[in-house]
Amino acid sequence: MRPLLASVSAVLISFLMLSSVFVLEQSNEYTEELDDVSSELIEFTSARGSSNSFISSGGSSTQNIDASHIEPDPNGGWVIGSEYNTTLTFGTKTLQRTSPYNAGEFFVATMDSAGTWQSLFGADHSFGGGGLSYLTDVKVDVGGEILVTGYFYGDISFSGGQGNPPAIISNTNSGFHFEGFFAKCDSFGNWLWANSFTTLVNGSGEYSLATGSAIDLAGDLFITGEFQGETDFGGFALNVSSTQIFVAKYSGMIGTLDWVVSGGGIGTNSIYDTAVTPSGGIKLATISDGFAQWATSSYVAVGTVDAVIVELDATGAVLNLNGIGASGQQTLVTDITIDSAGDTYLAGSFGGTISSGGWTATAIYGGNDIFVARTAASTSNSWAFVSGSSADDGAQAIAVTSSGAVAYSGYLTAAHTAGTTTMVPSNHDGFAVGLSSTGTLDWTELIGGSQYDYALDMSVNISDYIGISGTYSGSMTHDGTTLTSSGGRDAYVWVFDPASLKDSDSDSIVDVDDNCPYVSNPSQADTDSDGFGDECDSDDDNDGLTDNYPDYCPRNSEFNWTSMQDTDNPSASTDWDNDGCKDDGEDSDDDNDQVLDVDDNCPYTSYNPPRPTWISDTATNDIDGDGCRDSDEDLNDDADDFDDANDDCPTVAGTSTKGNVGCLDTDGDGWSDSADDCPNEAGNSTLNGKNACPDDDGDGWSNADDAFPDEVTQWADADSDGFGDNAQGESADACPTVPGTSTVDRLGCFDADEDGYSNSDTTWSVGNGADYFPNDPTQWSDFDEDGLGDNWGNSTWTDRKSSWPGEMVMDATTQDACPTRSGTSWQADTFGCPDADGDGWYDLMDAFSSDATQWEDADMDGYGDNASGNEPDACPSVEGNSTLDRFGCLDSDGDGYSDAGFSWGYDMGGDAFPDEPTQWADADSDGFGENPNGLTPDACPTVRDTSNIDRYGCADTDGDGISDPDDTWTLADGADACISGAGNSTTDRVGCFDGDGDGYSNPAGDWSVSDGADAYPDDPLRWLKDNSAGDGASSSSMLIFGIGGVLVVAIIGVVAFLFLKKPDEEGVEKTWTDGTFAPMGGAMPAMPNMGAQPAVMMPNYAATPAPAAGMPNMYAQPAAQPVAQPAATPAVAMPNFAAQPAAAVAPAVVPVAQPAPVQPDPAREYYNGLIAQGYPQANAIQYTQQYYPTFQG
Repeated sequence: MRPLLASVSAVLISFLMLSSVFVLEQSNEYTEELDDVSSELIEFTSARGSSNSFISSGGSSTQNIDASHIEPDPNGGWVIGSEYNTTLTFGTKTLQRTSPYNAGEFFVATMDSAGTWQSLFGADHSFGGGGLSYLTDVKVDVGGEILVTGYFYGDISFSGGQGNPPAIISNTNSGFHFEGFFAKCDSFGNWLWANSFTTLVNGSGEYSLATGSAIDLAGDLFITGEFQGETDFGGFALNVSSTQIFVAKYSGMIGTLDWVVSGGGIGTNSIYDTAVTPSGGIKLATISDGFAQWATSSYVAVGTVDAVIVELDATGAVLNLNGIGASGQQTLVTDITIDSAGDTYLAGSFGGTISSGGWTATAIYGGNDIFVARTAASTSNSWAFVSGSSADDGAQAIAVTSSGAVAYSGYLTAAHTAGTTTMVPSNHDGFAVGLSSTGTLDWTELIGGSQYDYALDMSVNISDYIGISGTYSGSMTHDGTTLTSSGGRDAYVWVFDPASLKDSDSDSIVDVDDNCPYVSNPSQADTDSDGFGDECDSDDDNDGLTDNYPDYCPRNSEFNWTSMQDTDNPSASTDWDNDGCKDDGEDSDDDNDQVLDVDDNCPYTSYNPPRPTWISDTATNDIDGDGCRDSDEDLNDDADDFDDANDDCPTVAGTSTKGNVGCLDTDGDGWSDSADDCPNEAGNSTLNGKNACPDDDGDGWSNADDAFPDEVTQWADADSDGFGDNAQGESADACPTVPGTSTVDRLGCFDADEDGYSNSDTTWSVGNGADYFPNDPTQWSDFDEDGLGDNWGNSTWTDRKSSWPGEMVMDATTQDACPTRSGTSWQADTFGCPDADGDGWYDLMDAFSSDATQWEDADMDGYGDNASGNEPDACPSVEGNSTLDRFGCLDSDGDGYSDAGFSWGYDMGGDAFPDEPTQWADADSDGFGENPNGLTPDACPTVRDTSNIDRYGCADTDGDGISDPDDTWTLADGADACISGAGNSTTDRVGCFDGDGDGYSNPAGDWSVSDGADAYPDDPLRWLKDNSAGDGASSSSMLIFGIGGVLVVAIIGVVAFLFLKKPDEEGVEKTWTDGTFAPMGGAMPAMPNMGAQPAVMMPNYAATPAPAAGMPNMYAQPAAQPVAQPAATPAVAMPNFAAQPAAAVAPAVVPVAQPAPVQPDPAREYYNGLIAQGYPQANAIQYTQQYYPTFQG
C-alpha cells in the first residue's frame, strides 16, 4: 500500500476538489511533464533461469502516470492501480477518461506472469452528475478478485458486466466533502459490488477516507482510514468531533459490514498501513504526536511524532497498543507485514535511537534514516537494520518471502548507504534492498536514470518473486536494459527473483552467477575456463604450476599448457626459467635475468635448477645490460661500438672520439666528459674559457655566459636590463650602465613610468624624444609645451583631428584638448586650451574671454552668471539690459535701472518708473521721479504729495495742484498763496479762490481789492475797480448803464442757459474750451450715493495692461472697502461722468510720469465730480465737507 503521507483536512481536500471543477489540473507528488505515451515490455533471464522476471511500462501522452500500488495475482500475474485524468495506454490496452472533472479517477491494470498487459479498466465517472476518485490501496484475494479502496465525490457507476446491473455510489453533499469507498471486481474488470461511507456534513469539516485494506484467510475484508463527524459505515454509524482512525470488517463476498471501531486521541492520529495476523486479527501502523487511545488502551508520544502499533482481534477488540519513539524526534512506521509464524516486520523512518520487541535501532547517517525491524515471537530472533543518507529517507514498501528474506524499497535523492554498499543516485532514483532472514544485507538495487525515477510499492507472490511498481522519466537503465519514456513520467513494473540478487561475497555478482560465490571475484575471471573463478582456482591457467608455487603468470592469455625445460635445446623449452609464464606467449624474459628477450643477446643463459638465479647487473656483471654475463659470454662489456681491447673506458659505454675514445660523452658532442667544460650539455662554444658548452646563437659565447643566447649580435648586458651592450648589435642599449625599460625613443634607458619613453638626462632631452611626463605612464609628449599631454583617453572623441599629435590611451590623464595650441584651461575637463583671462575656461567656451571673473552667460545678455565676478548677472536666467541698480535684469524703458519685482523692490533700487526712461527713483512714492532732468521731476523728493502745476511732488495742502510755499519756493516763485483752500487764481496771487474764473482771486480778510483782489468776484469780465462809478453822472446815464447792465446780464444768462441746457431733441454737448467755469448758483448739489460711490469712482483696472511675466502686477488693487453710510437720506443720482461731451478737446498738457496706482479717495472723487459739473471750488469744498468732514481740499 502506498502510505498516506499526512492527515488531510477534509475541508481543505473538499476545497481542492471543488477548485478542480474549474481548474482542471491534477496534482502529482512527483513533478515531471509527460509528452507522449510509452509502453515497453522487456524480458530478461534471472539467475534461476526463470521467464517470470520482466520490466513492463505504460502511460499517457498528456499526463504523468504513476504505478502507485501493486499486488500479485495468485493465479499468476500482477495487478497495479493509481489515478489518471486522460487517455491511458498499457501495451495494447487503452482507457479513456470518463470524469467531467479533471481532478482524476482511479484505474486498475492487470498483466500476466510474463509481463503482458491483460486488462485496463476503471469505473464510470460520468454517471449522474459525474464524479472523481482517488485510489489508496489495491488487494487481490485467493480467488483473484480485486479489491480497490479510496475516496470520492459525486456519482460513480461500477458496471457489473454480462448484463448485471451496475453498483452505484453517490456523494453529493453540499460541502463537497470526500467519502470513502471500496469495491470488488473479477480479474476482467467486471465489478461485483461497490460500497461507500455516508458522512453527515454540517459544515464543520466532516469527511471520511478509506486509506487501506487487508484480506484475511477467509476472504473477509478489513478497511481502514480516517474520518470526522458522523459517518455510516454500512449500517452502523460512528460520530467523532475530530479526525479519528477507523477499522471496519466486511464480508468479502458481498461487502456487508461485520463491525467497525475507531480510535485516535488528542493531537494528530493517522494510519499508514495494515496487516492481517495469523489469528484473523489485524495490526495497524499509526502515528500520534500527542495522546493515542484505543478503547481502554492509551499511549503518550515521547517524540514530536511517534509510531503506534495497534493490534485488534478478529472481533475488533483491542489486544495491544505499542508506541515507538525517541525524544525530540519523528518516528514513522509506514509499512507493516506479518509472516505465517506471526512475526511482525516494520519499515519506516526515524531519528535518534528507538527500540521495541527485542530490537534497537540508531540513526547515524543524517536526517531521518530508514529502519527495517523484525519483531519475532522470540525476541532473540528480533533484529533491526538501518540505512540512510544525508537527506531525510523513508521506505515506501516492504515484502517478506516465505523463507523470511526481507526486501524494502523507496527512492533516493542523495548517496544512500545500506550495510557496506552505497547507492549514488543520478537524480531522484528508486531503490530496493534485500536482507537475509537474520537482518543482514543480501543485495541492493538502484532503479533509475538521469531524471526522476521512483519505486512506490512492492509486493511478493507465492513463488517468492517480488514486484515493484513505480514511475520513471527520461532514460532509466536497469540490469543492462534501458527504458526511455516519451516525455513525462511513465508507470513501470519490475518483477524479479530476489534470490537472483543475493551476493554472498559482496563482489556485485549475485551468487547464482558467481563462479566464486564465496570469494570476491568481481571480474568473474576464469583463465582456464574450468568453471572456477581465478579467485578460488589453485592453478588458474592449468599449466601444472600452482598459483602459489608461485606461478608468475597464473591468469594471462595462455592456459591449459604444461611448463617444460629442455637443457639440450633451450629454445625448444616451453618455460625455460620455470616461472609459469609460457616463453612464446607470456614470458618476455625467458631466462629471468631481468633483461627482456627483445634486448637480451643471451636469452637462454644457463642456470642450476630449479630456477635461474643470475640477474643482470650493469654495475657488476653485465655492464652493457645486454643479458650476457661479462665473465663468460660478453666480448664488449659496455657495448659501445668499441671492443674491450680498443676501449679507453671498457666498463663504461661511451661514444667519445675526442679526448679519450669510447668514453662517456654525456652530451653527445664528441668530446669525452673529461675534456668537456659542459659534459652534460652539447655545445660548440670557444670564447671566455668555456669549451664545448651550448652556444645556441653561435657567437662563440656559451649560453651560460651569453646574456642573449639567441641573438648572435649581443652577448653582454652590464646593467641587466635586457638590452645588449654591443652598440652595433641588435636592440643595442643606449644607456648600458643604467638599467632601463624604455623601448620607443631609445632602448634600455631609465623609464620611470614605464610607458616606453625614457626619462631625459644630460645627453637626451625632451627635444630628442625623451618622456615629457616621466611619471605619467599615459602621457609622454607635449607638442604645444603647455604641460598637458597629447594622448587622449576618451574613446568617444571621434571628431578629433587625425593630424593632431598623440594617440588613444585608455585612462590617459591630463589630456590636452588643444594639443597644437598652448593653453592653461582646465574647467569642464577641457585642459590645455587657450585661456586669455586665466579663469580656467577655454576661450571658445568662455562667454567673457577677457574677464577672469566671468565665463558663463546662460541668458546671453552680456552679463556673467558668476555672482562674485565682475558685473554679475542678477537675473542669470532672464535676458536683461539693466546696468545701474543691478546687472542683466529686465529694463523695460532702457534707463539702466531694472524693473522692480517681488524680490527686487523700489527700495532696493528697482525702477519706480519701468516704462519711463527719464525717471527711475521715487523715494517718497508720490509718483514723481527724482531725476531733475527727467519727465515730471519731483521738486520735493523727500515729501510725498501731489502738486503738479507750479512744481511736481511738493506739499499741496488744499489739493489744487499748486504747491505750498516753503523755504526754497515762495509766492514769488509761484507757490500757493491760499494753502487752506483750493483755488484757481493766477494773476493777483496764485492758488486762491476765483469765483468768476477770471484769474483774480476773490477778496478775503487778508487780501483786499486794494491788494489786487477781484473787485467784481462775480463778473468774469471785470476785476479792477472802475473809479468813474462814483463821479456824479446824470441819472439818465445811470439809467442807460443800468438798462445796459440788465441787458448784458440777460444776454449772459441766455448764453449760459444755452451752454448749460442740453436739449433732448439735439445731441448738443457743452464745452469748456474757454477755461472758465459757470457757477451753478447757490443750490445745494445732490448728496453723493455712498453705496454706489466705489463702483462709480473706482478706475477700471480690468482695462489696464497685464503685467510682464515675472514682474509684480503694479495695477492690482486691494478689494474696495465698504464706506460707512450717513443717516437715511434720499439717494440722489450722481452725475454721469461717462456722459461728458465726447467731442471735448482737452488742453494740451505735459506728459506726467505715472507712479503705481494708489487707493481711491471717495471724498476727492466726489469733490472732483462737483468741479467737473461747474461748481466753484469753494462751494465744491463746502459741499464735500458736509459729507466728508475731514476733507481738506
